[in-house]
Amino acid sequence: MVKGLEREKISDKYYGVGYSPFIDKYVLYTVVTWVAWYNRYYEISEEEYESFDSQELDVLARKLYEQGNKNERFLFSEKKEENNEEQLKLLKKAHLHQ
Repeated sequence: MVKGLEREKISDKYYGVGYSPFIDKYVLYTVVTWVAWYNRYYEISEEEYESFDSQELDVLARKLYEQGNKNERFLFSEKKEENNEEQLKLLKKAHLHQ
């Protein structure tokens, strides 16, 4: 999980949203239920953050989950193999710990 995620809201649909002051972005993370569960993080707008618990955000979360690290909003993943060098730097900046 991202350390210091502010105003975090968690959905029962395997995603959550919050604000990361470390990278100055609103984020949506999806939970990947694999051998070892991990999260993928995506950039969202403040308006999307405020729409938490809406059908539109549920649809967006599902789309991001399905596209994985191929979506242009993809910031980084807790699974290091899914990141490029730039994403690994952002992951470190966001104070991700496992």
